[in-house]
Amino acid sequence: MLKLVLIAVILTSSVLFSQTSDGFIKTAYNAIQAKNYSVAIENYTKAISNNDTYAPAFYGRGLANFNLDKLSEAIADFDKAIMIDKNYFEAYYAKGICDLKNSKFQSAINNFDKALNISNAFPEAYYARANAYYYLENYQSALNDYSKSIQLQSDYGLSYYGRAITNKILNMNDAALKDFDKYLELNGNNDNLQSEVARLIKEIETAKD
Repeated sequence: MLKLVLIAVILTSSVLFSQTSDGFIKTAYNAIQAKNYSVAIENYTKAISNNDTYAPAFYGRGLANFNLDKLSEAIADFDKAIMIDKNYFEAYYAKGICDLKNSKFQSAINNFDKALNISNAFPEAYYARANAYYYLENYQSALNDYSKSIQLQSDYGLSYYGRAITNKILNMNDAALKDFDKYLELNGNNDNLQSEVARLIKEIETAKD
């Protein structure tokens, strides 16, 4: 099976501090933006000590833990955010990304399902769920989700790449070539995949000769 590059997208939002005047929350959010995750964790923890019913504080701390590869702590924080706000679709999505990193693909799908049941205009979640389906070798479901991601965001380059390698596995080579070309048009070498895409295109074209 061709290797699918997993690029995890964890969403951030001004909601992490906009609903409260707590200075710790704003400091933590700014630290997240600056990728100073230890400072973010410290300040989210202080904010939670002041108010442990504010779901975005747990979500924000989960993001910081995720970026430090503290996946168990991140999942615990996302779970707490969901316990406070059962419609926190970003937290379900973030849990799914943690599951992908842990190679728990069915659990990831379950979490992406929950996120998409709350908000289905979410191209990142369709892309991530497609990756999970791909690793489970459920290629038709992967194709459907890559296509849905593209339908929602037509310039989502990684979804074209994912769909291309899935089409290649299914011997739908013309569709694969079209998607590889579109990926290169949109992303070039931004993901360090240009040489790999060139190799796969050459492989398809050689097989056709």
